[in-house]
Amino acid sequence: MRVDVNISVHDTTTLLQTPNIEIKNVSKSAKNVQRAVEYEYRRLVSLLESGQNTERETRRYDPE
Repeated sequence: MRVDVNISVHDTTTLLQTPNIEIKNVSKSAKNVQRAVEYEYRRLVSLLESGQNTERETRRYDPE
């Protein structure tokens, strides 16, 4: 199984939003898909809270 995931974060208080981030070729299990989404969500929230700009990008998930 291989999955591509798109994720973005939207702050309803400030109305700021991150661009879509695509995670390509998440493989091996549904658990890896869940971990990839959770990791990227935490990363995007951190960037949004710190006021850092993010750009639309394609990333790969490494379970290590």
